[in-house]
Amino acid sequence: MKTTSFDFEMGSHPMPTDPVELRGRERTDGRMIVLDRGKNAIEHRIFFDIYEYFRAGDLLVLNDSYMLSNTLQFTCGGQAATVIVYGHESDHSCMVEVRPRELAKAGLGLRSVDDEQLACTLLAPYPDHIWKAKFEPSARLIRALESHGTRSDETVPLNPGHWQENPAAYRSVYAKSPGSLEIPSAGLHFSTGLLDRIAAKGVELAYVTLHVGSTELLAVRHIEAEHVEDHRVREEFFDVPGESAAKISRALAEGRRIFAVGTTVVRTLESLAADGPFDGVIRPQSGWTGLYIYPGYDFKIVDAVLTNLHRPRSSHIVLTAAFAGQELLMRAYDELLSVGGYEFDMFGDSMLIV
Repeated sequence: MKTTSFDFEMGSHPMPTDPVELRGRERTDGRMIVLDRGKNAIEHRIFFDIYEYFRAGDLLVLNDSYMLSNTLQFTCGGQAATVIVYGHESDHSCMVEVRPRELAKAGLGLRSVDDEQLACTLLAPYPDHIWKAKFEPSARLIRALESHGTRSDETVPLNPGHWQENPAAYRSVYAKSPGSLEIPSAGLHFSTGLLDRIAAKGVELAYVTLHVGSTELLAVRHIEAEHVEDHRVREEFFDVPGESAAKISRALAEGRRIFAVGTTVVRTLESLAADGPFDGVIRPQSGWTGLYIYPGYDFKIVDAVLTNLHRPRSSHIVLTAAFAGQELLMRAYDELLSVGGYEFDMFGDSMLIV
């Protein structure tokens, strides 16, 4: 499929750099465009109305990961260096950028300013001044990012100063697992009150973890290839605990609808059924997923998707087209761009596909 099928002009539609509550609004106040696949129809609602689309017995699956700082200070032979961590990799290495850039070279060893036990070694270059690096001991990295890190964001719209002052505003109300290097943003729209109201309707909630990192880099999610099939996304770590695995298995066995909040949850759930014949039973597991979903993919678990409004030619918009259907999805983008007033990206408005 041609990548140009997912191109459109965003014009002046805004991409806010702060969550809505730092802009004087409630989390549930945002706009929501709803795509009904069965009716081939589009509606324009506010997010709080999502309550109306649930029915008793549905399973709502949420990603409980939250974003860490991504920048630490190091030294090398007395010279100061800044290390920006962009993603974790399955071999326990990381994707990083070192500044000043001219300092970076293979084999360079760095020592943390704030944690004398933490070291970083550059292994090999990636494009765009990114390096493959090894932190040792690796278990100290997340602790150092939580305790001593700051935020540097040039790849996504985010105000680092505001994040530093109020990190809770940049997390979902149910977040509890540190590890993401970018925000699992679809869940930001929920308030505790709305989730309680949804649960009272007879909707079951389950939590999985996917730590967002390298797939959020614009250089990774923007598709340069002529055909979407030729694109690749990087692996990210996921965890499905026993209680959630049991809930998902029961919902599948009983034919109940499974709502995935965010592309992170879609990738996590579908990864559970991606390898070999699927018997409908979900087992507790942790691992790495490099699953890239594009039109033609056969969804085995997810029945409804909540996501943000995505940029053109991105792996995110290709995933949602695989679920909604390319014609309906692109018609929805044409319509919301014509209507105006919608906000894009992680702090923008939402799309519900049922």
